[in-house]
Amino acid sequence: MDNLPKLDARVRPYQDPSDRPTKLMAFAELIIADAFVIKGIRVLKKAEPGTDEPFVVFPAEKGKGATADRWFDLAHPVTAEARTAAITLIMDKYRQLTGTTARAAAGAEVPF
Repeated sequence: MDNLPKLDARVRPYQDPSDRPTKLMAFAELIIADAFVIKGIRVLKKAEPGTDEPFVVFPAEKGKGATADRWFDLAHPVTAEARTAAITLIMDKYRQLTGTTARAAAGAEVPF
């Protein structure tokens, strides 16, 4: 990952004011080389029962008209190396804020 620019992230945990259950756990911003920011990144938890391990979703926009059933990426890493670096950084910051680890209830390491 030596050829990637410097990355930093800001993560803000989300609390639904109505206290209803939500898949949204946090919002994140990815800062690239202290010169560019990607906003609208979300940390979500899976909808399946018993699967609370969060994951990162980059910003996307719902299509309009004939493409209303599709989502289109607004910003995302181009390479697998960049995606891994960004997701790892965001999840590390999220876990620091929430005091959680990458281990599932069973104690096994969970990929994000």
